[in-house]
Amino acid sequence: MLKLKVQQFLSLNVNPKDHRTYRRIVLTHFLLIAIMFSTLFFFFLNLYLKEYFTATIDMFGFSIALYALYQLRVKHQLEQTTRITTGAFILFFLIFVYIKGNEHFGLIWSIYAPILAFSLNGKRIGLYFSLIFYTIAFILAFTHIGVWNNGSWDHKDFLRFFFASNILVYLLYLHEQSLEKSDFKLKEVRAKEQEYINKLQEISITDPLTTLYNRRYFNEVMPKVISIAKRNGLYITFFILDVDYFKPYNDNYGHIAGDKALVKISKTIKQHVQRDDDFVFRFGGEEFGGVLLSSDIKSSEAHVQEIIKIIQDLGIEHKYSQVSDILTASIGIVTVDPHIVDTIETLYILADKELYRAKEKGRNRCYCKRVLEETA
Repeated sequence: MLKLKVQQFLSLNVNPKDHRTYRRIVLTHFLLIAIMFSTLFFFFLNLYLKEYFTATIDMFGFSIALYALYQLRVKHQLEQTTRITTGAFILFFLIFVYIKGNEHFGLIWSIYAPILAFSLNGKRIGLYFSLIFYTIAFILAFTHIGVWNNGSWDHKDFLRFFFASNILVYLLYLHEQSLEKSDFKLKEVRAKEQEYINKLQEISITDPLTTLYNRRYFNEVMPKVISIAKRNGLYITFFILDVDYFKPYNDNYGHIAGDKALVKISKTIKQHVQRDDDFVFRFGGEEFGGVLLSSDIKSSEAHVQEIIKIIQDLGIEHKYSQVSDILTASIGIVTVDPHIVDTIETLYILADKELYRAKEKGRNRCYCKRVLEETA
C-alpha cells in the first residue's frame, strides 16, 4: 500500500500540447520533489548542528516547494508553478551568495539559477529572471571585492564572474531560441501530416468525380444515422436515384460530357439536400442515393420528389433518351420507422424496388413506399 502511494506521488500523468510543455512539466515536477526531500533533510541536519538560521531557510524552501507542487498536481497551473519554483531558486541562490560569498568557489553553484530559469520558463521569462538574479549577484560580488575569500576576491575575479555569467546567459538564450524554432518547425510538419491524413481520409470516403460520399461511407455512416433517428424519434427517408438512359448519353456525347453531366446532377442533389443530418452518396456509375431525417414524412418525401424537376431544369440535352430530349432521372423512395426497419440492407432493397417500379412505369418519375408499422 505504501509503495503504491509513493509511486502515485512520484508519477505525474500529463497530456501536454507540445514537447516543450511536456519538458517543463516533467522538469518542474522532478525539481519540486527533489527540493522537498533535500530541504527537509537539511532542515533536520541543521537543527541537529544548531544552525537555526539555515534551518529556517530550509523550511522556507520546503514550504514553497510544497505549495508549488500543489499548484502543479492539483490545480494544474504550470505557469504559476514555474514562476514560484524559479523565484524560490533565485531567492535561495541570492541568499546563498550573500551568506557564503565565494567561499570554496561557492559562486560556481549559481550557474544553476539561469539554467533553471530558462529551462522552466523559456527564453523570454527565463531572461527576465536571469537579469534579476545577476543584477543583484553582480552588485553583491562588486561590493565585496577585498572581502570575500578572506580578502583575496579582487577585480579580476569579479570580471571573470561577470563575463562568464553573461556568456552563460547568452548561450542559454540561444539554446532556448533554437528549441522554440525546432518546436515551431515540428508543429508545421505535424500540421502538414495531419492535413495529408485528413485528405487521405476524405479521399477514402468520397467519390473523386462528384466529391459526394461513396458507398463505403454509406455503409459506415448509416448505422449512426439509424441510431440518431431512434434516439430522437425521427423517421428515415432514403432514396436511390438513377439517371435515365445514361449509357446512350455516354455512348453518343462521350465520357467527358457524361462526367460533366454527373457532376452537375450531383451538385444539384447536394444543394437540394443540404441539412446537417442529411447525406448524399454516389453509389457508382449514374446511381446516387440520399438519406433525410425528419418528423414530417410528407415534407421529406416531397422534398426528394422535387429533385426530378430540378434535374429537368438543368436542361442537359439528351436526344438519345426514350423519355425526353433532356437528361432526366428516376427515384425510388422509402420512408421507415427506424424501430421497425433498422438495417442498411433492408433500406436499400426497399428503395431499389421503388426505383425499379419508377423505371417500369416509364422513368422520369419517382415511387415511394412507407414502412411505419409492423406487417403481419
